[in-house]
Amino acid sequence: MELKKIFILLLISIISCSSSSFDFSEVTIKGGSLPEYNRNIEDPAVDAFAPIPTGIDLNGNPITVSTRKGLEEKKASIIVFLAHWCSHCQREVPMIQKFINQYGYPMDLNLFSVATHIDKKRNNYPPNDWLQRENFTVPVIFDDEENMIAESFGLSAFPYWVFLNPDGTVYMRHAGSLSENQFNEVMTAGSSNYEIK
Repeated sequence: MELKKIFILLLISIISCSSSSFDFSEVTIKGGSLPEYNRNIEDPAVDAFAPIPTGIDLNGNPITVSTRKGLEEKKASIIVFLAHWCSHCQREVPMIQKFINQYGYPMDLNLFSVATHIDKKRNNYPPNDWLQRENFTVPVIFDDEENMIAESFGLSAFPYWVFLNPDGTVYMRHAGSLSENQFNEVMTAGSSNYEIK
């Protein structure tokens, strides 16, 4: 009987050690931080330069969230902040991917996502497994344990959207879900006509 208990404990230990794990990204941020977003006041971050974070993407490669990818011309950028445990984020990811599958990436926009507020005690952990299950093709940067990227952008709720002008300044921020129609309008409006109705 004692041998059976030891075997079961050993089996549980092996299974728990072999399950998916997650390594937080090492994050560096260039530039200053934006104030916390408050939808009830005029956003003081508008026209301020956004921080430029560098970390690790879904494939373990370095990624920088910027209005320029490599040597290409600067473009307006949309950044969506997601939490693996957020039910609204879990609806947002397939909506975003559906648009990309149907229309591709807009030529005049960069689209990024930030996986943040990562908590192994909450559902849908680890976030990399969740995003891979969703076949999410949007470039993802993983935040660090202190949520430094989220803090530097003034995150106040999930999902959280930051819209940048091509020069790297904030055009607008939005906290909360977008409907499919709102998202489609934003993605097809072009870089200077973001508006969430």
